[in-house]
Amino acid sequence: MTVPPAMAPQFEVGTGFGYAKLILVGDHWVLDGAAALAVALPQWRTVVSVRPAAVGSGVLVDTPDADLSTDQRLQTLAMARLACQQAQVGDAQVSVTSTVPIRRRLGSSAAFAVALVRALADGKGEDLSDTTLVTRARALEALVHGQSSGLDPAAASVGPGAVLFQNGMVVRRITSIGPGLAAARWVLADIGQGVPTAHAVRHALAQRTNLAAQDRNLWLARVTSAAQAAGRALEQGNLDHLALALNAAAASLVPLDIASESMQLALQAMQRAGAAAVKPTGAGMGGCLLALAPNVTTALAVAEACGGLSKSIHVLAVRPAEL
Repeated sequence: MTVPPAMAPQFEVGTGFGYAKLILVGDHWVLDGAAALAVALPQWRTVVSVRPAAVGSGVLVDTPDADLSTDQRLQTLAMARLACQQAQVGDAQVSVTSTVPIRRRLGSSAAFAVALVRALADGKGEDLSDTTLVTRARALEALVHGQSSGLDPAAASVGPGAVLFQNGMVVRRITSIGPGLAAARWVLADIGQGVPTAHAVRHALAQRTNLAAQDRNLWLARVTSAAQAAGRALEQGNLDHLALALNAAAASLVPLDIASESMQLALQAMQRAGAAAVKPTGAGMGGCLLALAPNVTTALAVAEACGGLSKSIHVLAVRPAEL
């Protein structure tokens, strides 16, 4: 039997994925044009499957996470609808599974956006370029954050490794980490769910806007220099240079006032325990702190020092192949 054109599916079943991310340098300042550096965290990922739905049913989303608020479910639906518009798909059933923690500044929205764009492209047999993938995912993420630099989707779309990003574009991807960082570890302290990312973004924007133009330009230059230096340090395996760059990134966040009191207490504890560098990662005002430890022994000491000040602690290898 011939299927009438109106009943023919617009696409086949498709699947896609996106990773969690850590911003090493450039949080917030990337929105003003500074360079930024972020790494993917493949151990946390979002997987989306999309299949044709009955004609006229529109876009339906299945999100099994019981912790999602009504607002978060509405945002998820809005992202799915826009993604289907981008892919020129009218009726679709979207299913989501994710291990990326929500409102921890690890890029849960970006991971979902990237996975969604990839799933629709897979269902249509579309071969997406990196630029198209990031552009589409950036538009989806903006529905949640109010403003997206594109950094999070760029990082969420890479395999193990880092991405240097500026002015809406991937400057280069870093896939090889120098052997000098083989013993080093990231320590990720989860302080707990923060305010909605859009709120933190607006707060940081207000702080940057209130700075004198000369000071703002100075910070932009410092952040760009730190992002570039951190990228080189990863490739060269230079722990000291990486720590200097991360500490410079941490300093750039002080005038933005995004570290809550609980974050400041945990940050100080991690510093006292021997971390080479500590900073908030992502939008701040809740979420995670990122510390760099020179070895496993120090990493465990740093984790123990702030264990009572955080919801959970994760010790991660710096080398992407081990993440």
